[in-house]
Amino acid sequence: MKKTLMCFFLISCIFLNGCYGYKDINDAAFVTAVIFDIDKTNNPVIYLEIFKPAKTSAKSSEKAERIVLKGTGKTAYEALNDVNLASSYKIDYTQNKAIIYTKRAAQYGIGSFFDIFRRSTQFITRPYMAVYDGDVERLSQGNFEEEQFVGLFLWDLIRNTGASSRTVQSSLNKFLSLRVSPEKTDVLTVIKISNEEPTPTLVLEGGAIIKHDKLKDMVQKTEGEAYNFLTNQVQYGSMEINDPNNKNKFVSLRIEKSKTDTEVNYSGKSIIFKKKITVNASIVETQNYINLTAKELKEIKYGAEKNLITSCTNVFNKYKKENLDIFMLGDSIANKYGDEAIKDENKILKKTTIIIEPNVIINSAGKARTYK
Repeated sequence: MKKTLMCFFLISCIFLNGCYGYKDINDAAFVTAVIFDIDKTNNPVIYLEIFKPAKTSAKSSEKAERIVLKGTGKTAYEALNDVNLASSYKIDYTQNKAIIYTKRAAQYGIGSFFDIFRRSTQFITRPYMAVYDGDVERLSQGNFEEEQFVGLFLWDLIRNTGASSRTVQSSLNKFLSLRVSPEKTDVLTVIKISNEEPTPTLVLEGGAIIKHDKLKDMVQKTEGEAYNFLTNQVQYGSMEINDPNNKNKFVSLRIEKSKTDTEVNYSGKSIIFKKKITVNASIVETQNYINLTAKELKEIKYGAEKNLITSCTNVFNKYKKENLDIFMLGDSIANKYGDEAIKDENKILKKTTIIIEPNVIINSAGKARTYK
């Protein structure tokens, strides 16, 4: 047994060698973001944001160089090859964090510039997908105060704002699934450059509804929480409720856990789309002194549930009117009744009535003196 282990160890030492110092890494350039735009003839224009690692010889320390390469072509693949003509490094896509389409490209349709991510083995399915509303040349410059790399900044921004129930997000993996679902619709993150901050910075601004690979409408930031509740994407966040003793003041609830169960019933003529939303929350702020008696807690619970019913119903009815199924209704019907039930997909939303059944559980209310 010992001889066998020794032989295995020797073989490993001989054949399983790693990189020789920094040689392999220094010969590669790692893409952190892929930005798609279109030119005047609707051909793709691709910007690759590249992280080029390097090692200084003086102190054996690492540094990174940010490079942006631009390519054009009749297809996305030709545009990427055009980028390669300007790079003396091997371009590696395994660290890519974001795929960003300009609003102009999304309105034209991303289907013509998307297949390469599905077929090519060099691309991974982890990156976030976003639609950028603004000047693409400014975005490609990067160098925002918190992070010079757009891809890394967007990755951290979306992950850090996961605590917000209003953040709309989607990944390449999710989009690949939803673009072939019955509704063929997904909602991507919208990003803008805000000049309201002391220095210009990237911010999240609601969602972009992509149906049949084209931008159809925008989910406003104020609608993000209701959309996330309806699609079971709320993990943490906040809810603001009118103070039961003073309607001009508010009580803030911290969402600690949330789960949305879906029930769909289709009679052939009408569809009942029921959403049972269970939220565990705690009181974190009151703008006015409140005693938090059993009666007041009941009123806060009622206010939170009423807000959920109103906001979720309004958002659903808005996109029902526009015939945009961003709630995976078609998928729910197909799973229960089969594909035959959704053969006339354009009439599904018109037949649907939504019912919201909320249950807000307020935990750890604390003592009255805590809120003086």
